[in-house]
Amino acid sequence: MFVDLLDELKFSFKGEVSNESWIKDYYSVDSSNHRILPELVCFPKDEDDIKISLDSAIKNGLSISCRGAGTSLLGQSLSNGIVLDFTKYMNKILDLDLQSNCVDVQPGIVKGLLDKELRKHNKFLPPNPASSNYCTIGGMVSNNSSGPYGLGYGSILGYLQYIDFIYSDGKKGFAQNGLCDDRLNKFLQPLFSIHDEISSMYPDVSKNSCGYRLDSIFTPTFNPQNLFAASEGTLAIITSLKLKIIDLPIFRSLYMVYFSSVQKACMYTSKILSTRPAALELLDSPVMDSSIKSITASNNGCLLFIEYFYQHQGEINSISKLLKSAVYSEGKVVEQAHDLDSINNLWGSRRNALNMAIKYTVGNRKPFTIFEDTAVSIDHIYEYVTDVLALYNKYNLSYVIYGHLGNGNLHTRPLITDSSSSDDLLNLTQTKMLHDITNSIFKKVKEYRGTITAEHGDGISRTPYIKNVYNSFILSYFKYIKKSFDPSNILNPGKIVL
Repeated sequence: MFVDLLDELKFSFKGEVSNESWIKDYYSVDSSNHRILPELVCFPKDEDDIKISLDSAIKNGLSISCRGAGTSLLGQSLSNGIVLDFTKYMNKILDLDLQSNCVDVQPGIVKGLLDKELRKHNKFLPPNPASSNYCTIGGMVSNNSSGPYGLGYGSILGYLQYIDFIYSDGKKGFAQNGLCDDRLNKFLQPLFSIHDEISSMYPDVSKNSCGYRLDSIFTPTFNPQNLFAASEGTLAIITSLKLKIIDLPIFRSLYMVYFSSVQKACMYTSKILSTRPAALELLDSPVMDSSIKSITASNNGCLLFIEYFYQHQGEINSISKLLKSAVYSEGKVVEQAHDLDSINNLWGSRRNALNMAIKYTVGNRKPFTIFEDTAVSIDHIYEYVTDVLALYNKYNLSYVIYGHLGNGNLHTRPLITDSSSSDDLLNLTQTKMLHDITNSIFKKVKEYRGTITAEHGDGISRTPYIKNVYNSFILSYFKYIKKSFDPSNILNPGKIVL
């Protein structure tokens, strides 16, 4: 059957189609620990190719998933059916409107390349994940990515202006500020009268990528395009996007502040936030590279990366004074930078944190380590971190912890001894331990009205735990939305809605 499908697609497809084993092997993995072998990999050139792919998927009973750079950490882009890779052809800037401060792009464009073009015009798109040099805009929207500047500028959801997309049956749709196609408008009608009730049931956090963002559709006005942020390709296939861009800051200053422990840093977070930084990042000692450790002159403790954007050079003195007052007496400014090259060099160490964390956990990447992207409000961050560290201590585990402290979004992973050569009993013991830790952490997240994923998404790994965040009322509307958009359940099944 699939040989016939390959021939059928090749006959009408403008892009490329492959079922070669090495290509299928490559697309069977992403940056998670999952592996799912697809039947076909397609590289569409335009909307017609996407429609052809959808038609073939429906006729042959196959699922279809979209893929950017494969940087997802939870298996979001993996499929046993057809994988659409947008990076080869649908990767262009379609229009740059400097008058209205908007850029139109295709989903496969790499964030780093878009950044490079925008810098030529002194503009930028603030969401900036650690993988921004190779992740795509389509993937960022699908996960509702943010990164360090999520504190000052929010996630990519806040920059969506217009989306063109294709429904699972091949029909075209659109969504923009205040307007959408008739079909989408009909889907959303049941939500109009209850949007306040829905919003009140969502996590009390500043960033959230868990489930469908129904709370963002009517806040503060009708923004149907926001539904597609964090939807992980489960509702429709995006073909182009219009994004808001803003002016680059005239002046920037980055401070590195040392604290003797993560908990002490958390105690000072509210005071630091009162100085209005654009970014407030935490890096614990296990994920510091050697250059950063030499700055701290210590193998313990943690560093905060605190950056400010400002318009007048004279502001630097007052900013510095405010920050030093905010971190007194436990915090110590150990480094600062005020020019772009120096700032980027320092940020390089923060961006390496994920690589350092993976380095520490090679051979130990269990599917149960899925609490690495939780977020709680700053009001609860000290208590929450204390709870997490107590769990690690209870099980005598080392750990890594880093991330977006300003948003209450910390990435943490336990360091598990590699037991691959040990007996199954030890493996089962570790699995049970991680399962218990996960449930305990998610229970605390729920207690603090937090989210189990602030920016990395649900994917295969976290989808079963969405019920820890939302009640049955909200979950019923997730199912309603999924069924409305994708009645045949061919669009990236197994993510968000089971």
